[in-house]
Amino acid sequence: MRDLTRTMARHLLLAALIGALVGAGPAPQGSADDRYVVLVRHAEKADGDDPDLTAAGRARAEALAHALSAWDVEAVFVSQFLRTRATAVPLARRFDLEAEIVDARDVSGLVERIRSGSARVTVVVGHSNTVPALARGFGASEAAEIPEHQYDDLLIVRLGANDEAHLLHMKYGAPTP
Repeated sequence: MRDLTRTMARHLLLAALIGALVGAGPAPQGSADDRYVVLVRHAEKADGDDPDLTAAGRARAEALAHALSAWDVEAVFVSQFLRTRATAVPLARRFDLEAEIVDARDVSGLVERIRSGSARVTVVVGHSNTVPALARGFGASEAAEIPEHQYDDLLIVRLGANDEAHLLHMKYGAPTP
């Protein structure tokens, strides 16, 4: 019972933190100049050279679309690999967007492209090595590495005045075992 109470308290605290960061409503509510970059690793993948998602991965992709359903997502970027594209499908469909494919290795190019773009909320579905690198590229130097077996990390980088970065590291979907 004590563990359940702690878990509920953590969820309430997270909800309050998210509310403080993004506000209540259909889109984040910071300063009018604030921009948000949501970074996630692709969902659970099958084996192979360019694998598709597993059943758990497809469920996580749906969970991502649900987790961001109140946001006004304006742009979605994915790498050239099937697992990132498949992870983004439910989210892109929800916002009537087409995910744009970018080279997974060009982290600095994607950071510059997002910075110079006009989208207030951008989602990037990347990889365990590119998600933290992207967060650091936006100035969130505290972004931790994501272990190869972990799929439930969601990083929100709020770019404030003068592109000052603020990082919120959260979890979404089913916990990674």
